[in-house]
Amino acid sequence: MYPSVKNADVAGRRVLCRVDMDVPVRDGAVVSSPRLQAMLEMVSFLQERRARVILMGHRGRPNGPDAALSTKPVCAWLAGRLPKGMVRFLPFDDYGVLVEEVHAMANGDVLVLENLRFHPAEEQNDSVFAKQLADLAQLYVNDAFATSHRAHASMVGVPMLMGGYIGLHMERELEALQVVREASRRPFVVIIGGAKISSKLEAMEAFLQSADRVFVGGAIATTFFAAQGLNVGASFMMKEEVTDAKRMIESDRLQLPTDVVLKSRHGYRTASPGDLRDNEEIVDIGVSSVRAIQDAVQKADMFVWNGPVGVVEDARSRAGTDAVAHIVARRSRTKAFGVVGGGDTLDVIETLGIADLYDFVSTGGGAMLKYVGGGVLPALEALKKNT
Repeated sequence: MYPSVKNADVAGRRVLCRVDMDVPVRDGAVVSSPRLQAMLEMVSFLQERRARVILMGHRGRPNGPDAALSTKPVCAWLAGRLPKGMVRFLPFDDYGVLVEEVHAMANGDVLVLENLRFHPAEEQNDSVFAKQLADLAQLYVNDAFATSHRAHASMVGVPMLMGGYIGLHMERELEALQVVREASRRPFVVIIGGAKISSKLEAMEAFLQSADRVFVGGAIATTFFAAQGLNVGASFMMKEEVTDAKRMIESDRLQLPTDVVLKSRHGYRTASPGDLRDNEEIVDIGVSSVRAIQDAVQKADMFVWNGPVGVVEDARSRAGTDAVAHIVARRSRTKAFGVVGGGDTLDVIETLGIADLYDFVSTGGGAMLKYVGGGVLPALEALKKNT
């Protein structure tokens, strides 16, 4: 359906490649991530075919230029894995200089652009900014699946001007997730965590129709508890999303935690969701809830996990998430088919050192859920319209 970079003639041509650079940085260096490996594979593919590679992407959600969110560490990581002198970093503050630099590129050269989101025009899908990007190259490749649900200049504006191709990782994402999208394997179990229902609403509603069981954790579960009229104490939740939760809560496929870990100034304890005190907050799911997920996943022929089920930044409230990670990994070693995805989820499995155990690790969070839920990804639509 979408033209693949495998069929593109890239030799000697400037290729503008949108990749996923949104990875964490600690002590000035990027943290290992499937997103980085996907980028390295894409660049190596283009280099082997004597392309002149211009990489663009973003990190975080900056409000203007922010050194802490620069793509320089990504450039440094890439430079350490490719032939010396072939990778260079370029800011985007002088477009004239940028044009000169790209026209001076030799075959195999790689230029890494500064964080696109330092420019408001990127997220606004500004037509002038999109044309500036498009004019840098002769071909466009989108290998940033995780951002494909965003109608931004680098994702939509550029391919609307010059067409383009899907990259290697994008192609694998679509192939793997199509299996989930079709929901043809049963039993089908979904585990959704994280903070906001709104970012996952479309997918959740679709899963409640297509999956056999949908387990919910994290702050999303707290919102459902509030929809039930339960006291959620000092727990973090999105009050404006209670209405959405009320609409979905009647589904017999929805499975909320039956026990939760509570935190207060006095310490931690486990209780039922209806047993919170006003000064307590929900920070994790309990042992019984983990066992319920384990029982369902062990019987599943297909499963999807997206989002932590607790506060993973604190070691005392990430036991539930770590347990889910191992449960899903073990089941992935069988004939069942499992997909995990989402930025925070990727960080968890990388920290645990088990990322290689899953059938497929999607670099997308919102994009993954939107696609498997039957939604339309603007970036893919832009490529389709200009094929």
